Amino acid sequence: MRAPWLLCLLLFSLSLRAAEPAPLVVMTDLWPPFRMQGADGSLQGLDIDLLNELSARTGLRFDVQRAPWARGLAELQQGRADLMTGLAKTPEREAYIHYLAQPYYACSPRFYATPVHAASLNRYEQLNGLRIGYVLESAYFEPFDSDTRLNKVAVTTETQLLEMLTRGRLQAVIGTDCQVDYQLQESAWRDQVAKAVYQPDARTELYIGFSRLRNRQAEYRTLSEALEQLRAEGWITRAARRYQGETP
Repeated sequence: MRAPWLLCLLLFSLSLRAAEPAPLVVMTDLWPPFRMQGADGSLQGLDIDLLNELSARTGLRFDVQRAPWARGLAELQQGRADLMTGLAKTPEREAYIHYLAQPYYACSPRFYATPVHAASLNRYEQLNGLRIGYVLESAYFEPFDSDTRLNKVAVTTETQLLEMLTRGRLQAVIGTDCQVDYQLQESAWRDQVAKAVYQPDARTELYIGFSRLRNRQAEYRTLSEALEQLRAEGWITRAARRYQGETP
């Protein structure tokens, strides 16, 4: 007599699971201290902390998938993924990405070179003739992004940039200070790479952005409201201190 009741409970449980919305697909790549690989292979960092907190507050679930940055953008453009974090805003990307209204963090674009060359690189014009590395499909600042006169070499990760710089295959690289400075803190590159004197008059604001081809208007509004609450509470500022050597 108990079997029909057990069967009903099982079917009811399965129906609830079937009705549960699928997790939002998040594309990302390693970018310390925002996205890093832990000792157990899992992703960690400020962006992962942020997604976990947003999930706890909204009930939304995230399926974070690692891929090269350019491929992640392509997945959004083609509507095969829902969102990305750590996005700089550009007119080209706005055609296929619906950014949340407010950024959640900001960095500054900076150039890096060997210590001797970094000390003498103090004007944008001095970039002419240099072999400059950058990450494919990244946005830094204008006029650099659209400057076709410069000898720019695209790679897939920031780690490749630093490796190529220290091996003499590049004469300078561009990155964002909050990422490159963190990566240099505890690495063998610390004494081989320095920040150039020249500092672009620009900020790189980081956003969460949804693919315009996915029907996620409700989730967009939910995350927008939750992120605004986190910003107002100072939660992101406190969370970031864990990666800046400060006490939360």
